[in-house]
Amino acid sequence: MQAFEDLFVLYPEYQAAMMAYHLENYSLPRHLKFEYYVSELMGQPNTELLQTMSRQFSELVMRRVIACLEVPGTQSFLDEFFGQVPLYVSSVTPQDELQQIIQQRGLSSYFSAVFGDPPCRKSEAIQTVLAREKLLPVEVLFIGDSASDYRVATEAGLVFIGRDSGLSFAGIETEIYQDLYEIADVVRRRIKG
Repeated sequence: MQAFEDLFVLYPEYQAAMMAYHLENYSLPRHLKFEYYVSELMGQPNTELLQTMSRQFSELVMRRVIACLEVPGTQSFLDEFFGQVPLYVSSVTPQDELQQIIQQRGLSSYFSAVFGDPPCRKSEAIQTVLAREKLLPVEVLFIGDSASDYRVATEAGLVFIGRDSGLSFAGIETEIYQDLYEIADVVRRRIKG
């Protein structure tokens, strides 16, 4: 969120409208958001501006995400469940950036695969995982931190586990957990089921 706020400051006359669109379309891939900002808000068919905005944002994100503190319980969650169940990541972060972030944080070995968008939408990643693991949707746990994660998981028939990242889950009836320590308890119960 902070990276978007930092980017929007660079475009003060559009800052409020950019933030409103971002919040309304939180899980929309950033390249689609940037296309909207440039063509719809700014009224420019300028691909150079689109490339500049993408580069600025990428630099902001990479620095922040690589340096940020982990969600409490992340390392113990990965250590416990790696090898017990296949672990995957699906994000609206572009594939090359996502892989670089995971590698820089020393997490690559924990995941069976990592899906960034572009090129892979979360719904496509879900179908790939189901086919690869030969699982029914109800056998898969999807840990997400946004209402759009909830929607994509439930539309695919997956079991959703919500993590409170500060984003609104208004109007959605689901349990939301504070950190990966709490979520690990839920996963343990589901595995023992």
